[in-house]
Amino acid sequence: MAGLKHLLCILVLLAVFDANLSLNPTNVCLKNCAQCKLTFGSYFNGPKCAESCIKYRGLLMPDCNDVKTIHGFLNKNE
Repeated sequence: MAGLKHLLCILVLLAVFDANLSLNPTNVCLKNCAQCKLTFGSYFNGPKCAESCIKYRGLLMPDCNDVKTIHGFLNKNE
């Protein structure tokens, strides 16, 4: 029974830790970059987007549906 309580406690702590990471603006920004890369493929410069997330700590959030937030990461594919 003590082992089960210990395991349950660890699972709860992991869930709380994961929830805190997912609310971090930098992490949300990086996830948005990944989503835009999946959406736009080679037309989207994912590494440049990720560098921006880290440099500005997620303050300049890319939104794949808003060209004003991603225009700096779009490439012409020739």
